Amino acid sequence: MSLDQALVNFIREALVSPDIPIEVDVDTPLIDRGVLDSLSLLQLMLFIEEQSGVHVPDDEVTLENFRSVRSIGALVQRLRQTPGEQLRAGGAGE
Repeated sequence: MSLDQALVNFIREALVSPDIPIEVDVDTPLIDRGVLDSLSLLQLMLFIEEQSGVHVPDDEVTLENFRSVRSIGALVQRLRQTPGEQLRAGGAGE
């Protein structure tokens, strides 16, 4: 399973409230639609680290980087190429 699909599944199952009638795909604006708040962002960052083995530094937690699953996937790909951003323990990957 690709990271993007894993992110979509995680967001649908763990972060979208049953009270919010929203369909999540790779281009859904997560912040604008109220899917991500401070708590769900932390949950999502932990999921990213577990799935990809990449640490998301605080200065990369921006509206632009977390706008959609597509932008999160691009962030992870960029961080994978940045020395020092891989977690020591590794991750499940794609």
